[in-house]
Amino acid sequence: MKSIFRATAILSGSSIISIILGMVSAKVLALYLQPSGYGYYGLLQSFVGLTTLIAGLGMATGLVRLGAAAAKRNDEQAIANLRGGAWVLFGGVGIVAMAGLTIFRVAISSWALGTPDHGWTIVAMGLALLFTIAGNIQIGILNAYHRVTSLAKYGVINTLFASLILICAVILWQTSGVVPAIIAGAVLSYAVSRYFIYRELGAVKAKPMRAESVKSAWELLRFGAPFTASSLVGAGVQLALPMVVVHLLNPESVGYYKAATAISVGYLGFLVTAMGQDYYPRLSAVADKPKELVKLINEQHRLVMLLGVPMILGMLALLPVFIPLVYSNKFTPTVEILEWQLIGDLFKFSSWTMSFAVLARCKSSVYFLMESIGGVATIVTTWLAVRWLGLPGLGVGFLASYFVYYAAVWITIRREVPLTWTPRNKQMMLGALAAAFIVRLMPATRFAGYRTPVALAFAFAVGIPSLFVIWREFMASREPEVVHAPAAASETKREEVAVKV
Repeated sequence: MKSIFRATAILSGSSIISIILGMVSAKVLALYLQPSGYGYYGLLQSFVGLTTLIAGLGMATGLVRLGAAAAKRNDEQAIANLRGGAWVLFGGVGIVAMAGLTIFRVAISSWALGTPDHGWTIVAMGLALLFTIAGNIQIGILNAYHRVTSLAKYGVINTLFASLILICAVILWQTSGVVPAIIAGAVLSYAVSRYFIYRELGAVKAKPMRAESVKSAWELLRFGAPFTASSLVGAGVQLALPMVVVHLLNPESVGYYKAATAISVGYLGFLVTAMGQDYYPRLSAVADKPKELVKLINEQHRLVMLLGVPMILGMLALLPVFIPLVYSNKFTPTVEILEWQLIGDLFKFSSWTMSFAVLARCKSSVYFLMESIGGVATIVTTWLAVRWLGLPGLGVGFLASYFVYYAAVWITIRREVPLTWTPRNKQMMLGALAAAFIVRLMPATRFAGYRTPVALAFAFAVGIPSLFVIWREFMASREPEVVHAPAAASETKREEVAVKV
């Protein structure tokens, strides 16, 4: 538990800086682009994210899964072959992706941006796609070595300069500056990741063998193809939702939705980072040990609740003031979307503690089925909610889809390991849901005027004890952790080996 808190603390520090920079960027974009321009920026972002998910073929995750063990035993030849295989796969995918974007640019523009008039913009986004995938490959290599501190530094530097580029481009050229800013940000991300690769790992110490590199490329493809298919029906659907919104509603609604999503994803972004860069490698290491897996899931869930619940309740309390402050008064419709999304975040982060375990332990087909259920639920609930409720339905659909996804993940992981939540985890989850729904429903009662004070009271009631526990655990994580190991069997006397973690 100590190492989990330590790694999360390191990654959290970088993510908090990234969140602050993101808020500054959001304010500038809101003022200079207005909701429709912000929606256009959001559509391009989503398009790059979705195409990266498809063309990236899960290479970054595959590098962790296939390379973590080799990195741990310092098998430089295996790592060199794996890295060589990743770049071979990248070259083939890059050629196909750019050709496809160029040939079908008009049709893709109509689907992704709601108009056929931006075909060459789609081609330009292909450059951002290539540099993003290349940067992700290098981050995957660092993650395989579990270089948490470097990953945190990368996040800060990357966000800082990308935000500065975006802010300057929008101030100078308004909407016309969005495309060059996205491309420049992708190039920068690649450059920063390359710097940390050479700083932390240096040049490749072994020469990759051609036959073995091709074999590694095939192994990455075998892992990545089903992983990508699973991601498409899960995370891919979330990335495609702005494109669905522009067809269901209008570009302004995309702006409101992206504003809400930027906050619901950003304010707890450090948890996502910690899960991918610390939690998942740990799960992969104990994937064949059910008892240790259950223990690790419960520990991560406890951490998620300690960090997330006070922030969710605090955000619910301050939304009416926070949205105009971060964006502008023209983004007020964002509030009602975000209120439902914040409640959905409780199910989202709780389910992710289990879904990462499914990814680490189960067959790709099992993970694909689970993600398919989540993807279908997202499309169906969003479509129905928007048809019935209009713009607020985007938030209601988010909550409903993650409730369904939580149930699917729970059933899946229970078939693999004897997972049961600890009493403390149950109490925190149920208490958080009760408090969040009370705050959300109060405006419909005669106690509407007390909504903000009640929400703040809930946030402080949960936040102060959580802060105490987090501080205690963080201070404990800085102390040496002693592990006793037996000596070799040939020795008659056992030695105690203190290992500083």
